[in-house]
Amino acid sequence: MKFIFCDECKDIVHMYPKEIKECVCGKYCGKYLDDFITIVVNGKPLIVGIDNNSFKTAIDRAEYTRCNYENYVVYYFTGWVPSKPGEIIFVDNKEDVINFPNDFDTGIKDKYEWKDKNRIIRHSDGM
Repeated sequence: MKFIFCDECKDIVHMYPKEIKECVCGKYCGKYLDDFITIVVNGKPLIVGIDNNSFKTAIDRAEYTRCNYENYVVYYFTGWVPSKPGEIIFVDNKEDVINFPNDFDTGIKDKYEWKDKNRIIRHSDGM
């Protein structure tokens, strides 16, 4: 999953497919494309990426131990700041994000081995 971080209002915004999401002050906005990998953003916000599988594993483990605070455990997940290059398309303004075609073929989907329609099991670059 990917987030944009606004250096002005300090908002962190989770990107969604086909939905334009923007920070509180409106400086930056973005959306996922139909490939569920690539995001389109305006300007040059800081992009934060989190590995979905490691995050889900951390959440599942936390849910398992949530009721037992005597044995407090911290679970980690993998993330990137900035997000992995090649998965972000930067455009000039908000209107360019809105008008960017959701079905634009970046070719990046071919680098992944898919377990099902929306879950990646392996990236060909070893990530």
